[in-house]
Amino acid sequence: MRLFLLFLLGSALCLHTADCLKCYTCIGAQKNSDCLQETTCSPESTHCMTNVASGAGQTVITKQCVPGCKPNQFEHIGLKASVSCCQTDLCNYSGASLRISYLTLFISVGFVGSLLRAGL
Repeated sequence: MRLFLLFLLGSALCLHTADCLKCYTCIGAQKNSDCLQETTCSPESTHCMTNVASGAGQTVITKQCVPGCKPNQFEHIGLKASVSCCQTDLCNYSGASLRISYLTLFISVGFVGSLLRAGL
């Protein structure tokens, strides 16, 4: 029984990695609240990328799925641009690179609770 529960826990932790990545996507939005379209990425896409460019009182936001990403910041003659990257589902909500999958958390906590309840 103990081995079976440990196997289920390991499977649950790996469950999330088998799915395609999900990112928020948009092209040319002026504010983040206009850039919250959820998209299931292709299997080749391993990152969510957010580009933010601003200058002359305007801001343009683009979010997309990409196969690779390199964070960067640029500033020149009053124009600013940044690229942020992350690798978990819907992690590019605001350009931040940390977000937890609630499904993975729920399943993990449930199995740990089962192990504790079984006295393991």
